[in-house]
Amino acid sequence: MNDVAAPVVVTGASGHLGANLVRSLLAQQRRVRALVRGEAKALEGLAVERATGDVLDPASLARSFAGAETVFHLAGKVSTGCELATEVRAVNVTGTKNVVDSCLASGVGRLVHMSSIQALATAGQSKIDEIDESSPLLLATDRSRGVYDRSKAEAERFVLAAAEQGLSAVVLNPTAVVGPALADGPGLSCLGTGKAAGSRRRRDLRLR
Repeated sequence: MNDVAAPVVVTGASGHLGANLVRSLLAQQRRVRALVRGEAKALEGLAVERATGDVLDPASLARSFAGAETVFHLAGKVSTGCELATEVRAVNVTGTKNVVDSCLASGVGRLVHMSSIQALATAGQSKIDEIDESSPLLLATDRSRGVYDRSKAEAERFVLAAAEQGLSAVVLNPTAVVGPALADGPGLSCLGTGKAAGSRRRRDLRLR
């Protein structure tokens, strides 16, 4: 590993997606800085830099993003219907806004934002055969869908708006996440669509 290379930062590094992404990045000889809030057992034994922080703490993001080449924003709160709406919105919306603001302030080269297929207005409609980059985002006023769906759509809008300001950003919209278990949760094997803002576009993304 090149010790002088700029780090890549992973928020939500100990979660379902994050723990697997960290391993994949390390396998590519990337210098990984993991944003964690606690012990992060899923990262035990891995050669990563641990940055203690929270997406709701802008100061910790500024420290964590300093000198970063890329930020993979995977932290989020998945709602199964039991969580408080305020908590879901705080992490998914305010947290993402904080990440975007910190990327812009820190001069991060690229932001990769993990959204969700649930952020799309057409998700869950049985008559829709295909969802791709042209599919519209869910409206904040659409009360036919839950707070998680609306929060992911609102967060995605922050990222796309930042791209209009010059931030190189890629937005991914995976479907269900399943896979073998790691210490803090399962791995991933997901198939979904992605949007890229700026120079690239992604779709039919499969991560393993």
